[in-house]
Amino acid sequence: MKKLLLLFSFVNFFSIGYSQSNASDSSGSKWHPSVGINLEPVPVYDISGADTSFVNSFSIAPYFSYRNDNGIGIMYSPKFVMGGATPGIYVHVITAGIEQYGKKVWDYVLDYSHYFFTGNTSIPYTPLNNEIYSSLTYKKSWIRPFIQAGVGFGKDTENVSSTSAYDVGATIGISHAFSWDKNNASYLISPSVTLNAGTNQYFSLLNITKYIGRSTKFTQIVKNSVAAAAATRSATANRRGRNTGGSSPTGGGTTTTTTTSSFIPAESFNLNNIGLGIESEIDLGSFGIRPTANVYLPVSSFAGIGVISYWQLSFEYNF
Repeated sequence: MKKLLLLFSFVNFFSIGYSQSNASDSSGSKWHPSVGINLEPVPVYDISGADTSFVNSFSIAPYFSYRNDNGIGIMYSPKFVMGGATPGIYVHVITAGIEQYGKKVWDYVLDYSHYFFTGNTSIPYTPLNNEIYSSLTYKKSWIRPFIQAGVGFGKDTENVSSTSAYDVGATIGISHAFSWDKNNASYLISPSVTLNAGTNQYFSLLNITKYIGRSTKFTQIVKNSVAAAAATRSATANRRGRNTGGSSPTGGGTTTTTTTSSFIPAESFNLNNIGLGIESEIDLGSFGIRPTANVYLPVSSFAGIGVISYWQLSFEYNF
């Protein structure tokens, strides 16, 4: 209940922010399409004899976005995995919401995404096919504080009882933007430091927990063995899923157990790691390039995992 109240508070806050923005310049709002492509890692199964582990593969995600001057819009993105047993499309993502950047005082985001998984057996299973994501950045100070929160939810069809599943994540941090113009191009570099916390029950592709969904070390983080046991399940079960194409609608493969890992209580909200990140941006008129890199230093019960890294490279053209 407390998590639902927290979610409601964020939704209410951003609704107020949107109504104020809409009231100020809705009369002149125009719609703008854009196209782009995101490149990033995604873990896939690696089977050698009777051993099952994970390696990072290459994910290519073209996207089309249609958004107005108030930030309201929708985006569609099919994602393709280049490795694993069955390279190809593994999920279609549709995102709708409001995103406001470039304002003088606040940048803010409130998005809802639905993940239409194709059943590709290269990637791990996840029951979380819905996400509500929000972020807020204060920009008037030299050091910019920001907060992000997200909720993922869906149905755990790997359980016999097909129970509801959810994960909650939150980030607080500070950043500073170094920006300049040169030779008809705009440049930005923004280093950041964050504290990241979450419930970490499942593997997922949620935006709020990229240190799980883009890392081969997720089996040492997630608490629900529907996901964690995938790394040690029998090779026979995995090959059966690959050969028949059989899997749940929300991810790849099948699992054989539904017990919960005992080293951390399920559903507890824990501080996971300290993040060190850098975002950069090059804008050449209507064309933009946005490289991102993050290093996560696990803390508390996760300290023995070792450093987790994540990168993304985006290209975008605005019409």
